[in-house]
Amino acid sequence: MIPPFISFILVLIFILVLSKFELGIILLIGAILLGLLTEVELLTVFGDVFLDPSIILLAIAVTLIPLLGAIMEESKMMLELIEKLNISKKFALMLSPALFGLLPVAGGALMSAPIVDQIDPELNVNQKVAINVWFRHVFILIYPLASTIIVSSVLTQIPLYTIVLVMLVPFSLMVILGYIFLIRKIPKTEKNNHRNLKRALRNFIPIIIAPIIDLIGRSIWPSDYSEIFLVIGLIISLIIGLKFAGYGFKSLLKFSKTMKVWRFPLLILSMFLFLEIFIESGVPDQIATLNLPLILFLILSFILGYSTGRSQLPLTILIPIYLTQYGLTVFPIFDFALIYSATFLGYIITPLHPCVSYTYQYFKTDYKSTFKHLALPTFISFAVMLFLALITFLF
Repeated sequence: MIPPFISFILVLIFILVLSKFELGIILLIGAILLGLLTEVELLTVFGDVFLDPSIILLAIAVTLIPLLGAIMEESKMMLELIEKLNISKKFALMLSPALFGLLPVAGGALMSAPIVDQIDPELNVNQKVAINVWFRHVFILIYPLASTIIVSSVLTQIPLYTIVLVMLVPFSLMVILGYIFLIRKIPKTEKNNHRNLKRALRNFIPIIIAPIIDLIGRSIWPSDYSEIFLVIGLIISLIIGLKFAGYGFKSLLKFSKTMKVWRFPLLILSMFLFLEIFIESGVPDQIATLNLPLILFLILSFILGYSTGRSQLPLTILIPIYLTQYGLTVFPIFDFALIYSATFLGYIITPLHPCVSYTYQYFKTDYKSTFKHLALPTFISFAVMLFLALITFLF
């Protein structure tokens, strides 16, 4: 029998090598392989995962989110929202990719890239790539419907909106650094469109109504299955979005095919299956004996984010290791914010991240040229996090 730790390393290599393909399928295969190699009772684990109401509700929620994104994208409601705000060029360059980043649609970077291009046609193409990638993702750090935040809340047992509030700090840091290095020196221009805040607010309602309902539900009716409020909020958001866009319910079938929505619940189920098998295998107990410091967790987070081009996968691996090492059931919020942010930084700058490759291909440039613009805000942000981890280690 192969030792559990060696089995885990072999399976992890398998997942990392093939992670550029359909991650849900690869993670499912990896989970089964790990279970077989470590002699985990697979039928029991499958039953625990697939019969858990919280996981099922979470899988339903992440199926509905891309449908909402498809409605907002197909109807051009998001584009109209930006136009009706009639904001300055600098603000538009930051806000346009940020708002489109809230729509979890395949190839979403290609939706915001043309708008960034139109806002300032004379801007250096590599700077446009960096602006589109950076600001498209930074807002996801605090968006309650971001699947990575939702899954992290379940894994860490930290309330969803506690995560959102705490992540305002790294979010603010990254926005400031993004502005300093990517936006500040861009010349100002006059605004051209007519402002219509009422229309802009109307188009924003489908995006914001779900987290509002979810927050109210979790606050008033605490439950072991609080994901039900997110599902209810998303259903209401979908109904409002369909009405505003003038679509019928039959259009959801078309959007389901376009978005390949099966991928999203598969990924969630595979992640929790892998997590459960990982815990039952005894590997976290073996790794916990290494007594890894927080600063090493941050470095591993960045490396895994960069090497996989994913944000959820590294967290799925590192969170249980951390919890087991310190004998905790709830993740310390400060440490989580650092680990989450470090993973995000590795993910945002890697060429394996589709948004990065899509954007530099759209602007007909290359990764090396783009990297020079993304490197400064990324590594300064990462250096701040390493410094904070070092402070906690020393004191």
